[in-house]
Amino acid sequence: MNFYHLGVISALIAFAGSSGLYLHSFSKSSTQEKIHRAAYALFVLAALLMTYNTVNAFLYNLQHVTSSFVLITTTAWLTICAQLFFGLRITGSIVAPLSTLIMLVQFFFVAPHGETVEESTGLLMSTHILVSVVGEAFAIIAFVIAVFYLVQQRALKKKQLNRLQHTQVSISKLNQALILSIWLGFIFLTCGLIMGSIYSQFYFTGDRMTLLGKVLWAFLVWLWYLATLLSRNFFNLSAKRLAWMTILGFVLLAIGLFGINNWSSVFG
Repeated sequence: MNFYHLGVISALIAFAGSSGLYLHSFSKSSTQEKIHRAAYALFVLAALLMTYNTVNAFLYNLQHVTSSFVLITTTAWLTICAQLFFGLRITGSIVAPLSTLIMLVQFFFVAPHGETVEESTGLLMSTHILVSVVGEAFAIIAFVIAVFYLVQQRALKKKQLNRLQHTQVSISKLNQALILSIWLGFIFLTCGLIMGSIYSQFYFTGDRMTLLGKVLWAFLVWLWYLATLLSRNFFNLSAKRLAWMTILGFVLLAIGLFGINNWSSVFG
């Protein structure tokens, strides 16, 4: 793995980190401005890294990635200009996850950036599996909290608190626990996707079509949780609707875990 590979991986991580910070920078808190500055700084770093990567793509005639790199780099710098000259902060919060998504697709579905390096990948794959499983665990916890939130809210609305006297938790605490679980699940799922994409781009030598169903469904789940957080932070989504979106996200995750792996044996 050379400096070009490290530059591409660093840019992907920087865009992903900026996405998470941008999502959190719109929440009402005393540290809102500091979080936004950190998100913007990380986004600028990602833009600089992508500029370096794009130049290398031209120098080494990497035609299979050049167009995508030019697109990401140009969009990133236009986003920076939009914030500098017009104060459009929300632009970065959309472009950062979009750039992350484009790079993930590039890593999973486009041929590797050069010859495969013969070195041990056991640690990378093991970490990818561990991080992904932890992300799925948080998604399950978020699902349980969401269900309990809806049940308790319904009981409160109908004044049937006696049904929950042994398990009652304040609605505000349930809401906080739900949001925290979604955030942690999203962070770990993002890290799992990044590690999986790095393995696919630089080390995987098999047929990429065998990963198609699993990868596409992983993208769908990731995008759904991204939409959930966007709705919560940008559009002030109600806690009830947030709970329902969390439940649907878990259903998508469950289909991926228990369905995707078995479809190949059913359909061919």
